[in-house]
Amino acid sequence: MTDIVQAPNAEEARARADRIRSGMRVLAEWQQDVIAAYAARDWDALGYETWDTYIDGEYGEHRVRLPREQRREIVAGMSAAGMSSRAIGSAVGSSHVTVQNDLQATGKNFPVEGERTVLSLDGRERPAARPAPEPNVWVEPGADEVVDAELVDEPARLEPPKPKRRPLPEAFTDAGRDLARAAERLTRLTEDDRFPKNRETTHHQVPELLGALDHTTRLVQAMNLPATAASEEARRWWATSLNTISDALRDVANSLEQEKQ
Repeated sequence: MTDIVQAPNAEEARARADRIRSGMRVLAEWQQDVIAAYAARDWDALGYETWDTYIDGEYGEHRVRLPREQRREIVAGMSAAGMSSRAIGSAVGSSHVTVQNDLQATGKNFPVEGERTVLSLDGRERPAARPAPEPNVWVEPGADEVVDAELVDEPARLEPPKPKRRPLPEAFTDAGRDLARAAERLTRLTEDDRFPKNRETTHHQVPELLGALDHTTRLVQAMNLPATAASEEARRWWATSLNTISDALRDVANSLEQEKQ
């Protein structure tokens, strides 16, 4: 068995992730990018623990869903490049059992043991061997997949595994950036010279905006800033900013109350 010695490169890994996500490249190039991402262990370069968490975190809803015939050719190409059936399944959104069935259908599966190796999920090359059928395994098929009745024993059906989730710090950072960009866009609209004439037409958005403000308030509370090991300068800046925001909102609330009287 041979260890993969190629060091992951974050810049190359990020560029590949962007290309795969865009969906604008032709299928053959997408296939080669996926193979290269697996061979270079891009998940290590981007801070993921495994290939599966990398696939889920980087692509998620953008994961390619291929028609059966196209999938079989893609699966065959990935297998020929040395990817294991489980790694291929993660990439194409199918179970490893479906991948094995696809390889059998193309006649390109299960060479004589020792003729070639596959790159397994732990990054080691292992001899390719014919896997035995796995009884009593519940396989949740995709829209175009048919489950082989011999591989699934309905009475002994097992619960499907829970989906692997994207690393929380990365998801939190992206969500925070999206929130900041949305708020900046709204602020720029208030600076548009047409805004004073159209101000009344924006009031129907107040409930949604107040809901977003409430969510943001609960977010800041959940972060427990007083317990954070931050510098005194950072803590003073946070406190000043929160007081400024609070004062501005209190002025608006007081104005609304005064108009009632």
